Amino acid sequence: MGPVVSLVIADPQRLLAEGLAILLDAEDDFAVLGVAHDGPEALELTAEHQPTVLLLGATLPGSARAAVKAVSPATKLLVLAGQARGDPVAAVTAVGADGLLPKDSSSRQVANAVRAVVDGTPAMVAAEPPRLSHDPSGDLRIATLSNRERELLGLLADGWSNRRIAEECFLSLHTVRTHVQSILVKLGVHSKLEAVAFAYQHSLVPIDERGGWDRHSA
Repeated sequence: MGPVVSLVIADPQRLLAEGLAILLDAEDDFAVLGVAHDGPEALELTAEHQPTVLLLGATLPGSARAAVKAVSPATKLLVLAGQARGDPVAAVTAVGADGLLPKDSSSRQVANAVRAVVDGTPAMVAAEPPRLSHDPSGDLRIATLSNRERELLGLLADGWSNRRIAEECFLSLHTVRTHVQSILVKLGVHSKLEAVAFAYQHSLVPIDERGGWDRHSA
């Protein structure tokens, strides 16, 4: 077993925060160090415990990433969104999160998302595909992707790290990083998580019956 992932959970809904703390603390590789119910308390606990991940309710103050990084630079930020049916890119970038998932996610989905952000891979769960208006500019950006870039975007959506992609696809790590950077530039996004959100918005990556990404059903 690898190092234990330490967590602080913050959400104004006490039942949600405390129930999630019990469920996640039962995982062998997790340790919940504190539960907060407002922004100042969340930052206080984060500063005190320096957790691996802060699981943050999206209803808490919006400039969360800057505040969290100021008190605990290494802490990853995973956002629980009250409504995940809008624009996922906007929801992610609003707080600069490392991951996003709706509050109606299962405990398994939350645990997997925590592990994903710790691994440095995009973490996003969606309850259902968003009902979005057609975006012609999105089609143009998608058309610029090569077949290899589409393949790698699917693997990123599956939660694969750059290193795993390199190993499984027999590519150098430098080549993978170059492809990923090209994907970000072509899609007009700033992170792998935003690229995965874009893929979700434009149906490049379908959702499976468990509520996660399912590249292989495409």
